[in-house]
Amino acid sequence: MSLRSLALTLVTGIPGGALIFMSMLMFRALLSLVFDVGDAGTLVLLGATSLVVGFLARLAQPYHGMGTAMASGLVAAALLLGLRLFSPSPAAGGTIFTVIGMLITIVCCPLGAWLLPRLGKKP
Repeated sequence: MSLRSLALTLVTGIPGGALIFMSMLMFRALLSLVFDVGDAGTLVLLGATSLVVGFLARLAQPYHGMGTAMASGLVAAALLLGLRLFSPSPAAGGTIFTVIGMLITIVCCPLGAWLLPRLGKKP
């Protein structure tokens, strides 16, 4: 893989990584109106949104979707790491900004792209 194609894959993954983080925040805000969403619920939401974004990346780009899903997971993890490093207090975000949240995005996003062909869909 050339450096140019790697850079283009990372650039393509930027909207996906931002989508993971923004949709997780939106669903957490909506669900917190109904019941208390704790740290574990937020991690479940983060994993679910990562799976959906990986699924959509593979659906939109059948041959390059796995690379885009990996890049989206890495961008979301980098976003979580940046928010953790630049927050005024390290414990402000709970467990979502720890290594667990970053690993969930890095694993679940490519997992969603990997699951698409196994569900019977032709990418």
